Amino acid sequence: MDRPRPAVRLARVGGLAVVGITGIATAGFLLVPLAARGFVRAIEELAAGCIWLAASISSGMSPWTMLATVWRAAAASLAAPVASAMLWGLVLVGLIALYGLQRLMGPAGPGRIGRQGQEGD
Repeated sequence: MDRPRPAVRLARVGGLAVVGITGIATAGFLLVPLAARGFVRAIEELAAGCIWLAASISSGMSPWTMLATVWRAAAASLAAPVASAMLWGLVLVGLIALYGLQRLMGPAGPGRIGRQGQEGD
């Protein structure tokens, strides 16, 4: 079997490292502002929820009524088309990841773990 020369292998690994680092830096540059915005939004929603809870308790609302209100709001937000599309998108990403993992692991017979043909190596 023809083995690649060390210089070719080193160049290939170096190129993959540069591409990987560039991809990670680009993703970080684009996703850090979105993560910060999401964090601020979560803090605002938490504060609004605490205020609503305090106002509900002080007005004498029962815990079951509060729970029903929260349940209705959660169901309404999940029934929105955008939330439904996001959930389906996550399902598709999971299916693609499972398919890729299955392709990566290769076919395995009953009682065997790993790739086919590794026992004879």
